[in-house]
Amino acid sequence: MSVFDVLKERGFIAQLSHEEEIRELLEKEKITFYIGFDPTADSLHVGHFIALMAMAHMQRAGHRPIALLGGGTGMIGEPSGKDSMRKMLTPEFIQ
Repeated sequence: MSVFDVLKERGFIAQLSHEEEIRELLEKEKITFYIGFDPTADSLHVGHFIALMAMAHMQRAGHRPIALLGGGTGMIGEPSGKDSMRKMLTPEFIQ
């Protein structure tokens, strides 16, 4: 079973565009992929865990994961679910 099939069977994939192309890519090549986290958050939560589990499945299949903490994302914040923009944070604050 391919890693794509594992992710889909376990509910990590709900919908996507170019499904066949992505399936073929994951079967034919070992890709590098990333997941990013906002370093200003108080902690990780269950939503992060789901992404980390998908990352683990991909890594076990031979793909190369990269986990990123912040940078630009940390400075501007995650806008989803918000009515207004967050004030831009300085690199010193993020550190």
